[in-house]
Amino acid sequence: MNNHEFATKPIWQLGQQYGIGSVYHDGLGVERQVTVPHLRKVLESMGVKASSKQEIRDSLSHAESQSWTQVIDPVVVRYPSDSPFELPLSLPLDDISLEKVSLTVQVTDEKGGCRHLTLRGAGGEVKAEKAIQGVKYVQVHFPLSGKFPLGYFRLSVRVKFDSKRTIEAHTLLIVAPRKCYLPSSPKRPWGISLQLYGLRSRKNWGIGDFRDLGDVMKVAGARWGVATIGVNPLHIPASGLTSPYSPSSRLFWSPMYLNLEGVDEWRTSTGLRQKAKGAKFQNTLQQLRESPLVDYAAVGKLKWTVLEELFRVFRRHHLQPKTLTARGRAFTRFVSGFHPHLTMFCTFQVLTEHLETVAWRTWPKAFQHPQSPDVEVFQRSYATRVQFYQYVQWLCELQLQQLDHVAKKHSLSLRLYHDLPVGIHPDGADAWVFQDQLASDITVGAPPDSFNLNGQSWGLVVPNPVRLRQDGYRFFRETLRQNMRHGGVLRIDHALGLFRMFWVPQGGTGKDGVYVRTYVDEILAILALESVRRKVMVVGEDLGAVTPAIREKLDAAGLLSYRLLFFERENGGAMIPPHAYPEQALVAATTHDLPTLKGFWAGQDILIRQEAGVYLRKMDIEQDQRGRAADRKRLWEALHREGLCSAEAMPSSLSVDMIQVLYRYLARTPSRLLIVQLEDLLAEIDTPNLPGAPDSVYPSWRVRIGRDLTAWLKDPAILRFARAMQRERRKGGGTHRMSRETVS
Repeated sequence: MNNHEFATKPIWQLGQQYGIGSVYHDGLGVERQVTVPHLRKVLESMGVKASSKQEIRDSLSHAESQSWTQVIDPVVVRYPSDSPFELPLSLPLDDISLEKVSLTVQVTDEKGGCRHLTLRGAGGEVKAEKAIQGVKYVQVHFPLSGKFPLGYFRLSVRVKFDSKRTIEAHTLLIVAPRKCYLPSSPKRPWGISLQLYGLRSRKNWGIGDFRDLGDVMKVAGARWGVATIGVNPLHIPASGLTSPYSPSSRLFWSPMYLNLEGVDEWRTSTGLRQKAKGAKFQNTLQQLRESPLVDYAAVGKLKWTVLEELFRVFRRHHLQPKTLTARGRAFTRFVSGFHPHLTMFCTFQVLTEHLETVAWRTWPKAFQHPQSPDVEVFQRSYATRVQFYQYVQWLCELQLQQLDHVAKKHSLSLRLYHDLPVGIHPDGADAWVFQDQLASDITVGAPPDSFNLNGQSWGLVVPNPVRLRQDGYRFFRETLRQNMRHGGVLRIDHALGLFRMFWVPQGGTGKDGVYVRTYVDEILAILALESVRRKVMVVGEDLGAVTPAIREKLDAAGLLSYRLLFFERENGGAMIPPHAYPEQALVAATTHDLPTLKGFWAGQDILIRQEAGVYLRKMDIEQDQRGRAADRKRLWEALHREGLCSAEAMPSSLSVDMIQVLYRYLARTPSRLLIVQLEDLLAEIDTPNLPGAPDSVYPSWRVRIGRDLTAWLKDPAILRFARAMQRERRKGGGTHRMSRETVS
C-alpha cells in the first residue's frame, strides 16, 4: 500500500486525527508501515470506536468537526511575550451577527482568586468560518485585558447569543516561560551519580539508605567541590521487581531507603533499640551487610517489621485525639497537603494486602476503580492501616527534607539530581489511581534496532494524550512537582516520549508498535513552568531515535541534552573533541545501562553475553569484539590528540589514572554539567544493569559497590580525582595544550 492509499483510507485518516503515524522508520533505517489491526487496537485503547466501517466513519466525522463544534480547547498555552493574550473560541453563530454576541470570562487562579472579564463580539477577530450540518461556525480570537503572571488559570467562558441561547465552556490556561530553568552562573559544575541501593556501609541495613546518601553529600560538597549527587529513581517499585525504572508510582518514595535509626520514634523507643541490640537482630544485619548482592526481600522484611513498631509508637505518643503533639500535627498537615493522591496511593497498598495481589484488574469489580463507593467504605474500615502507609511516606519526606538541608550546608548548589522513569507499571498504584487517563491494553516500547531486532516492549503503561489533555494534565503536573521537590536537576528518561510514544499492543512485540504523537507544546510549557518555579534544571535523555528537529526543539525549550562519551562521534567514527560538545548539555562517560569504563575497556559485557549464550552466532561475537577494539583505539587517539596521553601502545586494562584522564577529557567540554559515575570513580568493573540479560545471567539492579563507604570517602586518590575535575572545569571549556599531566 503506498502513502497515497494510506492517506485516503478512512481508518488512516482517523488515525491521523489522533496523532497516529501510518509509516515510520525504525532504528535500522527501515521504513515500516503500520497494519490495520494494530492501528485499530491503538485507536480502541484511546477510547475511539473503530471496529466497523460505520464506527470509523462516525468517529472520523466527530474528530474532524470537533475543532469547530468545541467552543474552546481543553488547554490553552500562552507566554508572557504574547501581547495581548488572545482567547481562541469557536462559536456556533448560525444566523446571529457576531456584533450581537456578548461574553463573560471568569478567571480563577491557583489560590482560588477570581476576576471577571466582559467581552463584546465586535472586539473579536474572525480567523475562519465553516458550515457544519447547516450551522455556521466562526473561529474568533478575543483579546484578554489585564496581567497574567506565570501559572495555571481556570477559565470559564459564558457566551450569550440572544435572550434564548447561551453556552458555557471551560479551559485550563497555562501561562508559561518559553524555557526551562537554567542558572545564570557561568560556572561549569560537576557531579557524581550513584545507585543508592548499591552503597555498602557499616551503618546501613544491607541496602544504601538516606543516611549513606547524606554522608556522601557532606564529603562530596565540602571536600570535592561537587555541585550535585545523582541518584537512581527513588520511587516505590512495582511489587516483586527490582528495577527502579518499573515503578508502582512516580509520586511516592520507596521506604527501603529510609534510615530507620534516624526516625524520632526509634530514638524514643527503648524497647525497640534493645531488641535491635540482640544477637538475632545483629546477626541478620551482619548477613545483609556482607551479602554480595542486595537481597531486597530480606531487607524489606526486616525494615517492614521495624516500621510497623515505629508506627505503633508514633500513634501511642503523638496521635491520641486529646493530646495531639506538634509531631502529630506535622503529620496531619502532611497528609492533608498531599490529599487526595497520598490517600489513594495508601489505599491501593492496603487493598493489595487485603486481596493478596497487586493485579488490580483481577480484583472484585467493586474495588477496580478508586472512586467507587466500596473503595470509600474500605478506606474508612481500614483507616489505621491506610494511616500506617501515610506515616511511611511522611518519614520519606522528612528524610528527603533533611538531605535538602545537607545540600545547602555543604555547598551542593544543585542539590540532588533525580531521574524520572518513562512510565509506570500496569499493576502499580498510579495505574490504578489514574487509570482514566491511561491507554488500555498498551505498553510503551521501542521499534526494532541493531540491539533488538524485534523491537522492545517495556511493560509500562502509557498516558492517553487525549484524556490527559482533557484532565488538564493533572497527572503529569503532580508527577513533575513531586520529582522536583527535593533536587536541583531532573532527568527525563526517554525524552522522545515528550513528543511521541511508541505504543505496543498488549502481547505484541516492538514490530507491532505505532508512534502516537503528544500535544508537545503544552507538555513543554508545563515542564518549563514547573522547572522555573522550582529552579530545577531539566535534562532530556535524547539518545537513540531522536531526530535533529526534536533535539532543536528540546534545546529551544531549555532542556539540557544528554551526551555520552561512547556515542559522540564524527562521521568517520572518531570521537568528537571536547570543544565540539554543545554548551547546553549534561556530559557523562557512561550510564547505568552501559558498561562502566573499566568494563567497557575489558569487554566485560561482551564476555557475559557470550558465556550466557546470548549470541546466536559466533560471527556476532567476533563483530562485537572487533567493534570494541576499534572503539578503544578511537578513544586512545582522542586522548592523544588532546594531549592527555603520550604512550603509543594502548593499555590492556584501565588503571585508576587512565579513568581520571578519560574524565578530564569530558571535563574540558563547554557543557553545563559533567556527571561522573560512582562505579568509574571507584574503578568498578560491574555495571548496575545489563539490558536484555535475564537474572540467571546477570544480577541487574542488585549489584553492590565493592568498597565500604567510609573507606572511599577518605581515599586520597578520589580527592586527587576531584581536584583534577575542578581544575579542568574552571578552565572554561576551551582548547588545551599538552601538559605534564599525561598518562603513559
